[in-house]
Amino acid sequence: MTITYDRPDITLTALHPLEPLTTEEVAQAVSIVRAKPGLGQKIRFSTVTLNEPIKSTVFNFKAGDSIEREAFIVLLDNETGMTYEAIVSLAQHSVISWKPLPGVQPAFMLDEFIECEAAVKACPEFQAALLKRGITNPDLVMVDPWSAGHYGVPQEEGVRLSRALCWVRTSPTDNGYARPIEGVIPVVDLNKMEVLWVEDHGVVPFPPNDGNYIPEFVKDFRVAPKPMGSKLEQGDNSQGVQHG
Repeated sequence: MTITYDRPDITLTALHPLEPLTTEEVAQAVSIVRAKPGLGQKIRFSTVTLNEPIKSTVFNFKAGDSIEREAFIVLLDNETGMTYEAIVSLAQHSVISWKPLPGVQPAFMLDEFIECEAAVKACPEFQAALLKRGITNPDLVMVDPWSAGHYGVPQEEGVRLSRALCWVRTSPTDNGYARPIEGVIPVVDLNKMEVLWVEDHGVVPFPPNDGNYIPEFVKDFRVAPKPMGSKLEQGDNSQGVQHG
């Protein structure tokens, strides 16, 4: 069936109460939350998914019944560091549930990976650590933010903290994960996208071998196994096949 919401430019279709949100529904749910008063400009959406209806609604559903579509959202306000859970009614075009989660951090998001790498590469202390290891081209460096955990350190309380792990490639298409930059750990505040400090535990030699498995680097491929022949199909055991 077709359900038309308040926005005249969006017509959404759902055939079953458990059908996942469409791209249009996700976009609509996000726009509804962004319009909520009191939120800052730096909002990240960790989760936007179907808020599943109660079991009785699903069990009693018949084709053609109206469907009240809702979205369940987890979002992070970078300006305040607060995480929220929200439920949005797409039919009513409104937020029907809003729950702050103090002391809770959502999972790292892809855009944070990209921004964290840029912040780390721009840090003079990190650049000095690279030069100490003979790395002169930061474009070949890969940075992945990893959760730092929480161990009761007062200055880390409430901070969206990452201990970034780093690797270096020998060329743009190289598998950088083969060469970790051991001993260098930038610690980043992901809400501010700011490097707080860089741990440097000393220079460690890079692994001597690469880890590339694509045709660009691998020239000698192993011979493919021979196809099964007619003799083998007829029970010939010359290929070492055991028959019980």
